[in-house]
Amino acid sequence: MSRPRCTRPPQGAAAEAARRHRDALTMLETPRLILRAPALDDLPLWTALHAGPDGRHLGGPLDAEQAWDGFCVYVAGWLLHGHGLWTVERKDDGAAVGFVLIGLEWDDEAPELGWLLTPEARGRGYAAEAAAAARDAGLSMLGGLVSYIDADNAPSNRLAQRLGAELDRADSLRLDVNVWRHGRAA
Repeated sequence: MSRPRCTRPPQGAAAEAARRHRDALTMLETPRLILRAPALDDLPLWTALHAGPDGRHLGGPLDAEQAWDGFCVYVAGWLLHGHGLWTVERKDDGAAVGFVLIGLEWDDEAPELGWLLTPEARGRGYAAEAAAAARDAGLSMLGGLVSYIDADNAPSNRLAQRLGAELDRADSLRLDVNVWRHGRAA
């Protein structure tokens, strides 16, 4: 089966327009990483991460069409809210190792700081490095962020705490998910 038309990169003038729009989005750099605008070439990684075991922490696992819908929501955030999804790339080899975002889903009460890295990229500090850069950018724009994290997602809960977020126990009970509040930049 061929790829659905919506997931195939554009050609010609449309490809140039897409590149110009991506280039206009905020890019962040850390000592080891580049956080850049996502491209259609990143969709297979996004889809794989949402279809795999981590998908349960993300409302899934998700099939390819559901993953596409989420990818579009977070990319559209750049136009609608001024923040959205970044693809996380290693500087040393240009490999995409995951994603960070400042996003808003339908029921979110505040902009959410989220992260999702490949299993191979975990345990190297990339998530903390990328999430801290996104957090600082988001706090400078928005003043406050939250991270909604399943209680059983111990690595992400530890990372939220390492990032200086504070657990909002009342909202966590009300929403049945850990609500971590990020209120200051490093």
